[in-house]
Amino acid sequence: MAASVFAVHQYQNTANLSSSPLTDLENNCTFVNEHCDFLIDDKRATAKFSEKVEPETSITILLNLPEGAIIESAWIEGVNMYMGKIPVLLENKLNGSWTGWFMLGSCSEPVMKWQLRLNIEGQAAPSYLYFNTIM
Repeated sequence: MAASVFAVHQYQNTANLSSSPLTDLENNCTFVNEHCDFLIDDKRATAKFSEKVEPETSITILLNLPEGAIIESAWIEGVNMYMGKIPVLLENKLNGSWTGWFMLGSCSEPVMKWQLRLNIEGQAAPSYLYFNTIM
């Protein structure tokens, strides 16, 4: 048992040294403390909620994308329960900075999983940003 624990500990230490947060990023992320990092064309992008996301509350989202990246459309969908497509109304500010807002409906799930889909001009696949709300 002790040898197994030691081997796992060594593996985790080696894995942590060989990877950095940016090389682990893809075109999706999960919000932690209302913040997430992801990649667009191998360049860092960030998303941040203005506050904790709660149903039936207007939430502002701030996006910082690589300069020149254009969001064609954005919407939110429920992952563990169908809630339709909830539009995210975005406005392009300056130098890759976008701001927008949305409002989620309430549902019967105690923990609702959501995905924000960002369709970026010129990207073959959308970026997915995941978050949860707690009833």
